[in-house]
Amino acid sequence: MTERSPSSVLLQTDALVIADKAHGIPTVPLKSQGPEGTLLGYISSVCPDVLSVRGRNAWEYGAVHRLDTATGGLVVFARTQEMYDHLQAVQAEGLFRKTYLAVTSRGDRLKGMEPDLGKSSFTISSYFRSYGPGAKEVRPVTDASRADSSVLYSTEVEPVSESNVLCTFRCTITRGFRHQIRAHLAWMGYPIVGDVLYGDSASGSSDSLMQLDCVAVSFPMPDGSGFSFCK
Repeated sequence: MTERSPSSVLLQTDALVIADKAHGIPTVPLKSQGPEGTLLGYISSVCPDVLSVRGRNAWEYGAVHRLDTATGGLVVFARTQEMYDHLQAVQAEGLFRKTYLAVTSRGDRLKGMEPDLGKSSFTISSYFRSYGPGAKEVRPVTDASRADSSVLYSTEVEPVSESNVLCTFRCTITRGFRHQIRAHLAWMGYPIVGDVLYGDSASGSSDSLMQLDCVAVSFPMPDGSGFSFCK
């Protein structure tokens, strides 16, 4: 994976915008900040109507979903309230699919399960709890009573390529928890290269990009037709 800077708009329709977020740029601002320096700020300069949408949080406007700052790739923004409300309902129903490519190395720091890499694909499921100073990290847990919520989160994992050093996985989620894919891959002993939170020292260098990129999204449209976009 190579870095793309600055972020760019890949698709515009009357109802939505799909952007390619560069690694290291926040998707949306914090509550106390303006949109400058974020993907939302860039998109609103191209499509100001995303700021007319009332988001789940007022300061997120038309951002339908978010990527971690360190993650790159596709982000969907709604340009109308009707599309935003529709896509929020679609996500709640588990019909909004996001697919990522992750380049990983091997590491045991968070390892807690053994993946069956002989299968063409498999699913990792867990609850999550916040972890560490300032709750900056999360940990997968199998006991809902130890989790932040009773929601079970699943990551579909498909091995793509493997070498003696690196493995690439295609990961798809329909409902996301903070750092879900990063934590799930580290839990199975394959932290993402460049992940300073969940990787071993060899895979978590602070001067390298995290090799996680959202490469495809799909969801039903209001008229019942299917929509998919990949890069």
